[in-house]
Amino acid sequence: MQLTCLDDDPRMERTLRRFAGRLGHELRFHGSADAFKLDVLINPPALMVIDLELGHETGVDVVLWLSQQAIRAPLVLLSGHGDELLDTARRIASASGLPVLGAVNKASMVRELPPLLERIAPSPRHTPPARGAPFTLDGQRLAAHIHAGRIEPFFQPIVAGDGILRDAEVLTRLRLPDGEVLGAQHIVPLAESSGLIPALTEALFESLLASRETLAALALDHLSVNLSVVQLDVALTTALVRRLIDGLTGCCDVRVELTESATLADSQAVRELGAQLRLAGASLAMDDFGTGYSSLRALAELPYDTLKVDLCFVAELFDSHKAERLLGAILALCDSLGLQVVAEGVETIAQAEWLCDAGVDRLQGYLFGAPMPLDELVSRFGLDA
Repeated sequence: MQLTCLDDDPRMERTLRRFAGRLGHELRFHGSADAFKLDVLINPPALMVIDLELGHETGVDVVLWLSQQAIRAPLVLLSGHGDELLDTARRIASASGLPVLGAVNKASMVRELPPLLERIAPSPRHTPPARGAPFTLDGQRLAAHIHAGRIEPFFQPIVAGDGILRDAEVLTRLRLPDGEVLGAQHIVPLAESSGLIPALTEALFESLLASRETLAALALDHLSVNLSVVQLDVALTTALVRRLIDGLTGCCDVRVELTESATLADSQAVRELGAQLRLAGASLAMDDFGTGYSSLRALAELPYDTLKVDLCFVAELFDSHKAERLLGAILALCDSLGLQVVAEGVETIAQAEWLCDAGVDRLQGYLFGAPMPLDELVSRFGLDA
């Protein structure tokens, strides 16, 4: 396979050629950005290795150029400036649509680069995203679907360290008459802008109550529901949640998830809602912790008992030393505050093992299951499964 490298230090060519040769790869080495750009346009590589320090035109400039050219070969970043710069450059590349295979400090290159080279596989130069016909839904149609009873809950499993189902998060879905299922991204923003959030929430909760006997077969500790606080009516929202709590008594407890960004919409109203929900008997979780700028402020102001660590920290666990240290600090903070921790976005056994060893209470992610209909959840995790 072909490796194309950009590094203005000619001494790197010999080292990289030795690594590539041992694995049977061809190396094309360039000391200037212009030569590198021309080469990757003419000879699409299987892997690109780019040094960040190139003089006037930096490796970050080259990364942005690759993104503009829609060149999507996997990328390895090199730097002698340490892990912090590498971590930031890796994020820039990923956000620009480039698949980053790794970011390697030159001080540890002999140890860390060869395993990355062993993982490469051919990648198409251009990978345009598949685009289906755009779906159109307006407030009037959504209201009609809600009235017709087409709002359906899907459930994503939340497990303990032993893999046993303990909780489940409820995700809103709309099942159209032709059987197509639309996710929350199509429904919730429209409901928020159309004043349909109370009706949507009530429809979802009524569906959950109608499924009480089936839910009981799962022996859940908590059923987690998400609340939108756009155009928040504290009394109405509290009443809806209280009805859900009462209806699921003896089946499972209710946990309400609020995103950090939601708590900023109207802080006084959200504080009041948080207090009323806890007094009603609900558990309160901060969702997507760490994705904004006011997580600690929101954590201080609302009566949370659970914190859900955003999936970005889990996804970067083994790619970024900074992300690993930040995740460790978050867990230490939660321990000091007596908060239960749910880690989202768990996709590999290695991630799950690290999180369990670090003391995370609950795990959620595609490793254990994508959001699914209730009958599928019962089939996979029910007491008789």
